[in-house]
Amino acid sequence: MKKHHTISLILLALLLAVGFTILTHNFPFPGKTSDDFSLITGSSQTYTPEEIQDAADAVLHYFKGFSGATMTKLQYVASSSEEDNWAEKDGMEQGIHFVSDFTTGDLPNKSSLNPNSTYQGWNWYVARSDDGHWKVVNHGQG
Repeated sequence: MKKHHTISLILLALLLAVGFTILTHNFPFPGKTSDDFSLITGSSQTYTPEEIQDAADAVLHYFKGFSGATMTKLQYVASSSEEDNWAEKDGMEQGIHFVSDFTTGDLPNKSSLNPNSTYQGWNWYVARSDDGHWKVVNHGQG
């Protein structure tokens, strides 16, 4: 009988650990794109449409961490060489600047975003070195 009791306690502890992990990592409600999401890439003298799409994918992947938020628009603004070479400040060679619009729903207490709000013109700075993978190096308003 002790063996069944021990197994039950272990299973209960495991279930509690999994539940806690889900709650603290925002797995139930990751950031997503809306049904009418638009990606506006425009044209670039520096990057191909595929490179811009890859950089946008890095932003969208990062956005999944914005629990309870829904992105409606992501727009290419410029490359770091077209604005200034801000990517070098982050130790990278190439960079792309995007802006996005998104809304938030009910958010977890630890979120730095306001619940049930609309954010417009949220900046995303994505950079890479030596034609490597794009990485979000900075983001925010203003």
